[in-house]
Amino acid sequence: MNQKIYFKYLIGAITLFLSYHIFIWVFFTSKIFDLDDKHSIGDLARMSYQIDMIYKRKLEYTLPKSFIYKDTYQNQTIDIITIGDSFSHGSSRGENPYYQDYLASSYNLNVLNIDPIDPYDYFSTVVGLAKSGFLKKSHTRYLLIESVERFFPRRFSRDLNINKYKPIQPIVSDKIFSIRHLDVPMISTANYKLPYYSFLYLFKDNAKKDVYKFKLTQKFFTHHINNKILIFHDDINDIPQFTEKNIIKMNNNLNKIAKLLKTLDIKLIILPAPDKYDIYANYIQNNKYPKNPFFKIIKPLKKDYIFIDTKKILTDKLKENTLDLYYPDDTHWSSKASEAIINSDIVQKVFKKYNDL
Repeated sequence: MNQKIYFKYLIGAITLFLSYHIFIWVFFTSKIFDLDDKHSIGDLARMSYQIDMIYKRKLEYTLPKSFIYKDTYQNQTIDIITIGDSFSHGSSRGENPYYQDYLASSYNLNVLNIDPIDPYDYFSTVVGLAKSGFLKKSHTRYLLIESVERFFPRRFSRDLNINKYKPIQPIVSDKIFSIRHLDVPMISTANYKLPYYSFLYLFKDNAKKDVYKFKLTQKFFTHHINNKILIFHDDINDIPQFTEKNIIKMNNNLNKIAKLLKTLDIKLIILPAPDKYDIYANYIQNNKYPKNPFFKIIKPLKKDYIFIDTKKILTDKLKENTLDLYYPDDTHWSSKASEAIINSDIVQKVFKKYNDL
């Protein structure tokens, strides 16, 4: 092969290479990675490269009252403290991503969100705040612990020794955060992964091992005509941890914490954020995976705390054909779910009594 022909092949290969990347980026991959600073999409769509599942959303606050956060905390009297994970930190983004704003607005409460000092041991934060005198000083009446369902065994079925925890001062959460996007260049392996995984998902539920993609029996998301849903793999893979023994231990530990708080005239509220899979499992076509027994087992157990049966609240909404309770491209619920939970009969009953005092 002479030099001239070789050069032509080289130019042709480079042109084909660049044309492929530009085409895939402009029409497909950029929908995941080339977002502006005002909009975001869910992590599940990003992780699985499923652009047909993207729900692009803008962070907006429309409620009349906000919870108290770092910039607005001035040692006020606190009606309720919330401690939780990404569901308590607005990670769903979109419209009114904080359920705490619904608490503050619906019941005119001073709500303070505090970061746990250990994401897998909430007891260290609760007991530490009690021992430091902060809960008494702030005149707190309720302490709400939120946790995504799949982390309940890891967070609450541990051996509990209240005496080992030391006093702590609160780490007040920040509400103002920037939307972060991955800095992916136009020419990258993402342009290969997107068509590759999109093809594999035609044949396999978890083509990308971190994310399952299922077909639903009916429409539950406004902006998607294919009736599909993305599920984080741990929603299914962690189900074996939900043994009766572990759930009973969780409940006993939570009762101990409730009794400790009762000595300070504080009531404990447990707010599980149901796994997305647990909410939609009955609507997955030909579902071959096990159901999570958490709510079924814990419901009849004796409790010294207030348990919000969020699964019942949300599944009742599904029976009413309510759309968009969760985001189709994310693990998190939407503002519709927050509003339904906070305005539910059980939560209204709790805070109506408080406001009547």
